[in-house]
Amino acid sequence: MAFEGILTQPDTKPKRWRRAMLSVSLVLHGAALLAGVAHSLWQVEELPMPAVQVLLTAAVPPPPPPPPPKKKASTKPKTNKPVETKRLVQPTEIKKEEPEPEEQADDSGSDEGVEGGVEGGVEGGVVGSTGPAPPPPKPKNTAPRMVSDKVARALLLIDPNAPQYRVNLPRALARSGQVYVAGLRVCVDARGSVTDVRVLRSAGPALDSQFPTVLRRWRYRPMKVDGQPVPFCYLLRYEVSAR
Repeated sequence: MAFEGILTQPDTKPKRWRRAMLSVSLVLHGAALLAGVAHSLWQVEELPMPAVQVLLTAAVPPPPPPPPPKKKASTKPKTNKPVETKRLVQPTEIKKEEPEPEEQADDSGSDEGVEGGVEGGVEGGVVGSTGPAPPPPKPKNTAPRMVSDKVARALLLIDPNAPQYRVNLPRALARSGQVYVAGLRVCVDARGSVTDVRVLRSAGPALDSQFPTVLRRWRYRPMKVDGQPVPFCYLLRYEVSAR
């Protein structure tokens, strides 16, 4: 029983020795491996760069064209052509033909004349006229005339301060008590009706949109030039304020 106890007793010393030897072996192998790698890197020499030489050669010029073939000399003898002598001929006189006199047309009984016309007058002239037809009259200038503000206000037929002919100031702007001024160009036709309203100086988006609608209700007396009614335009300074 004592002998079997010895055999069954765990052997702790060999296991510790083996572990120590394994650790030492790993350390030695790792150190040897690192030393080999360091030695190989230290002994590597830099390789010289290969020398590259580039030669640039121009394109080979084309060969010159072959010389033209020489003409063979003809073996035939040259013969001199006889020189022709020109004979002098006496010129003959040429008689000039006299032009025949033209027959004068008798205009006394022709139907092309116009009653009251004059010899040498213009074709298509007026009967009984002694000269050319008068030029057509120049077209009348229908463009509107520019007039002053005073002239335009004197032709007004309505009261611009009436509610239906006045631009209203919104409540939000009326609280500030500020006066808004706009510059307008108003055009009126020959009958006195407003045809165009343009805003040249803005008084604000809320007021600019009202000017064309309100001012087209205005009416004027026709402005006459040489007794004829003509269209006109004028510049209007319009003030809007809270009342």
